[in-house]
Amino acid sequence: MKKNYLIFDLADKIAKKIFKLALDFPPKYQYSIGEQLRRSALSIILNIVEGGARKSKKEKRQLINISFSSLKETKYLLHFSKEFNLLGERDFNEIISEINELAKILYGILYKK
Repeated sequence: MKKNYLIFDLADKIAKKIFKLALDFPPKYQYSIGEQLRRSALSIILNIVEGGARKSKKEKRQLINISFSSLKETKYLLHFSKEFNLLGERDFNEIISEINELAKILYGILYKK
């Protein structure tokens, strides 16, 4: 059960941080990259929450898989945003570090033997 709290807390922290960062994007990027980044970050945590509410292991695993996919999408969007100078180096490095930590945990759940 401890691992579930760690996953939730980390995904929640990431979603909130990204949401705030994306709100600071220039207006011309708010409804394109900013909105997509916010949606993908929220998708990570929302699928973890939904998976936690499912009874079957198959359903839980599928939702963790979707969450992992959203995490990969979010990671790309962060790189894209950095390349267009929408994110500073410090913010980027901090959030990528957290994304990588969550990715390891989700990967471990999906591919443990």
